[in-house]
Amino acid sequence: MRWFSWLLLLFIGKVLDGKGDFEIEFEYPKKDNFEKCIDSPQDQDLSDFHYTSTNPLGPIVECHLLGMEFITCEDPVPLNGPGQTGQQSTNESFHKEGKCERMGGYRAEDIEFTEVKCRVLPCIECRGPRAFTKSVPCIIYTGHYFLTTLLYSIFLGVVAVDRFCLGYSAMAVGKLMTLGGFGIWWIVDIFLLVLGVLGPADDSNWEPYY
Repeated sequence: MRWFSWLLLLFIGKVLDGKGDFEIEFEYPKKDNFEKCIDSPQDQDLSDFHYTSTNPLGPIVECHLLGMEFITCEDPVPLNGPGQTGQQSTNESFHKEGKCERMGGYRAEDIEFTEVKCRVLPCIECRGPRAFTKSVPCIIYTGHYFLTTLLYSIFLGVVAVDRFCLGYSAMAVGKLMTLGGFGIWWIVDIFLLVLGVLGPADDSNWEPYY
């Protein structure tokens, strides 16, 4: 029993001395010029691999695992242009090119995903290539706010301000010339907005903040 007490005291002493701390092996660049903030414009460059961790649990995160606040990505684009659907494609290879057959959606199961090119922001340390592809939802925001548009439709819908705001210029002219379709078109557009049928003409989603 005495030897167990000695072993316990020895273990506690090592922990208190800092000898029992968990250590992670990590190699920093040895050259001084690599310590500077360098971001290569090329997709693959030696400067993309400055920091090398010898432990998978090390402090440097893989570049493709960084959050959206640390990277910049291309915006997904419609396959047939804004506001156009076209024929349904049987080949879905366009999803590898950052294109979407249908933009937007109000339910998670209705939203498509595509792969776009992303790059880590300058001066952000990470491990691996700084340029990569990332799967993102086919959603774009172009500054359209639902509450603002709804107020336009209620109070100024007779003069087609809501249709002009959403980008339906041709239809807005007709609505304006008929003073909201003699009141009928004005009421119908309000219901279409509330039900989610009427949205921006460029297939963008409503801005998440009002």
